[in-house]
Amino acid sequence: MQETYNVGIYCRLSREDERTGESVSVENQREMLSRYVREQGWNLYAAYCDDGVSGTTFDRPGFNQLIADATAGKINLVLCKDLSRLGRDYIESGKYTDIVFPSLGCRFIALNDGVDTAHKNNEMLVILKNVMNDLYARDTSSKIKAVKRSSFQAGKYVGCYAPIGYLKSPEDKHVLVIDPATAPIVRRIFDLRCQGCSYRKIATTLNTEQVPTPSSFYYLRQGKPNIRKEGGYWQAQTVKAILQNEVYIGHMVQNKTGNVSYKVHKQVDKPESEWIRVEGTHEPLVSMEVWELVRTIEKQNTRSRTQANGETALFAGLLRCMDCGSLMRSYHDGRRRKDGSKSSYRSYACGRYSSGGKTVCTAHIMNQRVLIEIVLTDIRAKAELAKRDPDSLIERIQAQRRAATAGEIKRAQATLTAVEKRLAELSRLTQAIYEDKVMGRIPEAVCVQLMNQYEAERTEKLEQRAHLSGELEAYQQETDDVQQWMSLIREYAKLEELDRPTLLRLIKRIDIGERKIEDGRKVRDIRIHYNFVGYIEA
Repeated sequence: MQETYNVGIYCRLSREDERTGESVSVENQREMLSRYVREQGWNLYAAYCDDGVSGTTFDRPGFNQLIADATAGKINLVLCKDLSRLGRDYIESGKYTDIVFPSLGCRFIALNDGVDTAHKNNEMLVILKNVMNDLYARDTSSKIKAVKRSSFQAGKYVGCYAPIGYLKSPEDKHVLVIDPATAPIVRRIFDLRCQGCSYRKIATTLNTEQVPTPSSFYYLRQGKPNIRKEGGYWQAQTVKAILQNEVYIGHMVQNKTGNVSYKVHKQVDKPESEWIRVEGTHEPLVSMEVWELVRTIEKQNTRSRTQANGETALFAGLLRCMDCGSLMRSYHDGRRRKDGSKSSYRSYACGRYSSGGKTVCTAHIMNQRVLIEIVLTDIRAKAELAKRDPDSLIERIQAQRRAATAGEIKRAQATLTAVEKRLAELSRLTQAIYEDKVMGRIPEAVCVQLMNQYEAERTEKLEQRAHLSGELEAYQQETDDVQQWMSLIREYAKLEELDRPTLLRLIKRIDIGERKIEDGRKVRDIRIHYNFVGYIEA
């Protein structure tokens, strides 16, 4: 008597499979398998389909439902067009054909491959087919990566959605063009950062003004409601990502993330050494001057508190106590006008003194109005000297920098030599330990432990080498830095008013000394460290 089968047919199509034509479409698979079920006189219980899903993963909605129904005893035969429809991971595919389906009392048939678990004479065929399908998936993944890498190197934009501020060109979806609707938002974010606003302050400002977020614009253009529960408001991380994205100066930086492997589709961040950067691929949204000013603010890591009116204090994050090195804190000095109203006078005091008292440091109180005049005078003087006698100023800067960095360069070179020596030694040790394992001189477990240990140290040393090499390159760039600063400072010979963007553009930090008495006069040391060149003696 013929056994009665309740059949679940399974159809799957991935994006890669679509290139092979209509023959593997979901509709074609379903029609062919349904016809076969009718010819055999079996009962078709349901068709389970996964359209546009890779065969390297088994976490698929249709497949999960098929397994659930098989577990519940609703079906006792699974029918596929071929083994590749079941999956392209030979280990997982073999697990289902050899273990899962038999344990559930399910017969499995891959029609075109002639595979039928009711017959035990084709087990080797199943294994070979699964291995070939796995190799096909690996090969396809490699080809797709090669195509994407080629696009990255050509400066083509490969993302699904254009970053805020841009649109994909109607003529070429791989080219970005400025979006007149969202470009002002990006420029506003850069302007607020140039004024010294923190990421959080910028996000708060945009939320207060009810500026739509990038995701809101996406849903609006798709004609859909914004169904996301989160992301409907600006966040500090979103602002930070925009400010650090080189796309806004016309450069394309891609290949920053990727899958763990062709089987594991989890996205991971790639090291910066693997990023692909192509300059000048599209029209920039912000100027290089604005971009460099934002980079300067990033390097300063200015953690400044906003005032009651929501603005940032003029010198916030730039002033340091010359004795203890802590940041200076701003405060209103409490003076009153003649009419009794509170003045807007602002002063700064050593942060360590403010929090710990005079046992840890002294006050170093500095009035903002006085400091503005000192800084303005120094900037004008340096600008005039840069115009009148540039060679003398360049020689003075370079002499000071050589004296300041000679010891640091020597230390970095010595450390780099030691790191290179250790890296070579680790390579020899890794080779030796592998040879010992092959020859049977040490157990495999010991070999694995040592290899992991050496690899961890090697990774650490490579990072250290990159950092030291960067330091040495920075020291060697001093001539270019000086010339850049000379060109910049000349523009400020007639500077009348000091604002925060100008301060951040020109000055890295200002060291404030404590007041002291010399020859019956109150004096103090103030050292202004300029961007690119550092402190320049008068």
